[in-house]
Amino acid sequence: MKYIKIVGTGKYLPHQKVENKELASILQVTEGYIEKMTGIQTRYYKKEESMVDMAVNAAKDAMQKANILSNSIDFIIVSSTTNPYYMPGISFFVQKECGMINAKCLDISAGCSGFINAFDIARSEIALGKAQRALIIGVDALSDVIDKKDIGTAIVLSDGAGAVILEQTDEEKKYASLIQSDAEHGDILVCKANSHITMNGKEIYKYAVTKPVEQLQQILQNNKITIEEIKYLVPHQSNLRIMQAMANRLKLPEEKMYRNIQKRGNTFCASIPIALDDIMQEEKLKEKDKILLLGYGGGLNTGSILLEI
Repeated sequence: MKYIKIVGTGKYLPHQKVENKELASILQVTEGYIEKMTGIQTRYYKKEESMVDMAVNAAKDAMQKANILSNSIDFIIVSSTTNPYYMPGISFFVQKECGMINAKCLDISAGCSGFINAFDIARSEIALGKAQRALIIGVDALSDVIDKKDIGTAIVLSDGAGAVILEQTDEEKKYASLIQSDAEHGDILVCKANSHITMNGKEIYKYAVTKPVEQLQQILQNNKITIEEIKYLVPHQSNLRIMQAMANRLKLPEEKMYRNIQKRGNTFCASIPIALDDIMQEEKLKEKDKILLLGYGGGLNTGSILLEI
């Protein structure tokens, strides 16, 4: 069994920045109301960029920071909820545009926590010796599926892409994952083809502050690790109030809950890799630190990863 390490992270945010002031005028609410309800001050909407452009730019950013060559990538896996292509998948476009000629390609759809599924699949490929280096991308263009008059989604959702490069290592590093699906309640967050996203905000909140918290407690218990040993919890950046409620239930100090939603918005599959890139660029992690990645949302799909840096 091989181990993994993160060797590169990257992101791409569209050029069009959307402030609360703009949305407040459209929705006839105050800027303060939007920030109070979501914690968000700014979000991004793509304009000239396509989904492929965002994914490719995030991939190139990660490769540049890792100082690695394109042809050294063995596996590309992309997670998205708003892919405009039935085929080929976005991963194939990334392979072509980035010159990753040796890479196997895969796209998955697993809701807002799809990046966790993608990360876990990539880790399995490396652990089994089927790949030595994997590129994982989360990308979403939620501005394409927002009903601009629906306050429940319009004030929250954003566009962007994040990328993480994993590499095989012989150095023993802790890794554990737990992914659970609940199709019975999937109707609280839905996006049909050629339609707007619909969300039951009250039910989403109830789910988000219970099931993901229980899962985190379970993965810690399974691995005999306490919350005090965790350097950061890096959750899906869904809503500030949800993240605050999670921290309270976990008895997690506020400074250990990594949050960038205020300046990024909720980018679904891109939120965790964007947050990972931000945290790496801020140099908040060092070798041997243990972190938790937490995804939750559409499906319903809940996934957590315990990872040693």
